Amino acid sequence: MSTNLFLHLPTTISTERTILRKTSFADATTLFDIWSDNDVAQFMNIEKFSTILQAEEMIQAIENEPNACRYTIFTMDNSLKAIGSLGINDINKNNQTIEIGYELAKSHWRQGLMFEILTTFLNTTKAHLPYKTITAKVLPENIASIKLLTKLGFELISTGQELDLHSGKICEISNYQLILN
Repeated sequence: MSTNLFLHLPTTISTERTILRKTSFADATTLFDIWSDNDVAQFMNIEKFSTILQAEEMIQAIENEPNACRYTIFTMDNSLKAIGSLGINDINKNNQTIEIGYELAKSHWRQGLMFEILTTFLNTTKAHLPYKTITAKVLPENIASIKLLTKLGFELISTGQELDLHSGKICEISNYQLILN
């Protein structure tokens, strides 16, 4: 059922300054540049990538996961270089919850882009998927992401521990939630 749900989502989504396109293997090289940046990877709960093959494997894993969907973010100038990605990391049908995740190239931080992108993405999700709650996991030290989620109306619902694949250590994780009307 989950895979069919993603068929309802558009293949491209436009915001004022960006275009989101469902991620494909063609995006591996440019996403590798982002996923191999230590400053970005430290907040993604992934190992910092060292080869393009890792980016290809990540894209393949997302494509193979029936409860996940990812979009690559491009600037409106139709640049072929990605500036980030976002998407649905997991769907919980039992409690009608979608978990989202996102990252942006360091060169595009603090420009209000992710607020614009997530606002549009959340509105699109709300219009096309029958889920009422959106969640996001954030490391407590990722202050910018916490501020972004709070600005979007997310509330902290719990904290816990999780294996951080970037550091290889158990870390604290904050769980945020947005109930859609």
